[in-house]
Amino acid sequence: MKNKMTPVRLHLELSDDYLSDYQRRMLKRYGESSDGKSITRDILIPSDMPLHNLHYTIQKLFGWQNSHLRRFILPDDIYQQLTGNTVKGWANLVGVLFQAPSEATKDLFWDDDYKSGSINTWLRKKYTGPYVYGGIMEHPEIAKRDIQELLERFETIEVQESFDSFLARKKSNKNAGAKVLKTDSLINLTLDEMNATIFLEGGTESLLERLEVNKLLASPDEELTSDEWFPVTKELLYNYDFGDDWVVKITKPHDCEDLLEQNRLGEDELEEARNTVIDKHKPVCIHKEGISVLDDVGGLSGFADFLGTIYEEDNKEEASQARTWARSFGWNAAKISCKKML
Repeated sequence: MKNKMTPVRLHLELSDDYLSDYQRRMLKRYGESSDGKSITRDILIPSDMPLHNLHYTIQKLFGWQNSHLRRFILPDDIYQQLTGNTVKGWANLVGVLFQAPSEATKDLFWDDDYKSGSINTWLRKKYTGPYVYGGIMEHPEIAKRDIQELLERFETIEVQESFDSFLARKKSNKNAGAKVLKTDSLINLTLDEMNATIFLEGGTESLLERLEVNKLLASPDEELTSDEWFPVTKELLYNYDFGDDWVVKITKPHDCEDLLEQNRLGEDELEEARNTVIDKHKPVCIHKEGISVLDDVGGLSGFADFLGTIYEEDNKEEASQARTWARSFGWNAAKISCKKML
């Protein structure tokens, strides 16, 4: 297996397009972000790493503690292209690309068994191979059975108007009720019609976490064709904590030449990282820009405000309380070398 496994580079960018000028300054001044808009990591992963184990890798890389929901999704244009925005198009891909409707409430978190001790040690075990996916709902035949049960349950369904449409009518008529647009089978609906009519806890966009990252993602110069299922995209999105709404954009550069040319990485360091990936079956961070964040801080904008509080707040007691609160989430301002990130 080690002979077949190869190191694969990923570039991960945690960003927010809606930061204020003040928040950008704080990220540049104290968060070690060069552009004030993002925190990035470049890593090498084993070529057989599934999305499930990449999740734990991302948690460790950015300083989170696996305490909220997450999902891997495709960019909207790719998702629309693959599904045609139809229930039928989505249903055909359940068990192939997308999670089954019941997965969010059953066994997506089949190995989230942390109880005590070092969270970092626990995370390390999760992203170190060999990789085995133990969830039940992601088996293709079980996923297909699950989606078929959903379709059969709604052979006839009253299609509701969208919530936005209902609110628009409610403004002009306070007594307005939800409008039924038509009656049809679920399989004949668009995804918009289905989502306006029934609630699926896990939605329809979440990717199967058993899928291997390297097979799912294409490099920039790799062509995406309709002849093969994989790869399906040149960009992947990791969404963590739906309240704070952290979003990490994941791409797969063809090689590491840009880091070498910019002297951000040495040839000897790259060789050592490659050997570690193969010999220890684990990912390695080869370049980072920006410090670690933390849970429950309010996303990247909240983190920038937090940095402003602890470094520039005139009220020393408030700054001290903010630091103490952050330390309760395992956060500290100490610089960590790339080698020790994972």
